[in-house]
Amino acid sequence: MKKSIFAALMGLCLIAGTSTFAQTPKEAPVPKTPPTAEQIAQRQTERMTQQLNLTDAQAKQVYELNLEQIKQMQAHRDQMRAARSAEAEKMKKILSTEQFMQWAQMQGPRPGEGHGPHAMRGGKPCMKDCPAKADRKHCRKACDKQRPVKEKE
Repeated sequence: MKKSIFAALMGLCLIAGTSTFAQTPKEAPVPKTPPTAEQIAQRQTERMTQQLNLTDAQAKQVYELNLEQIKQMQAHRDQMRAARSAEAEKMKKILSTEQFMQWAQMQGPRPGEGHGPHAMRGGKPCMKDCPAKADRKHCRKACDKQRPVKEKE
């Protein structure tokens, strides 16, 4: 009798223990919204104020300059995107479907687009003698050399 009660209690504890440590379903991650120009300018100004020991008057002027520069950069980026999509539409009219798909692949990642350690290099890896070759995350910081251009023979 004692053995059956003990076995039942052990089984109950085992079931309760496994359900306690079971993984709960995760909520879907909330998509990140890009920071506004004002937020970016504020962060840059705070960083500069801290590192350069700016006065309040200087910080205000730096904030205005940073905000103006960021807005100009965003406007330029929007113009470039519009130009690229207009170019793609024109190419779509000129090329066949197969040619257009091949042309789109030839375009590849453009500087500043995409993700990864070589996004700012246009997807090109560093030179072979890069000191940070083993650690590609730090490759861009460590290797400022441009990849040599091979001349056609």
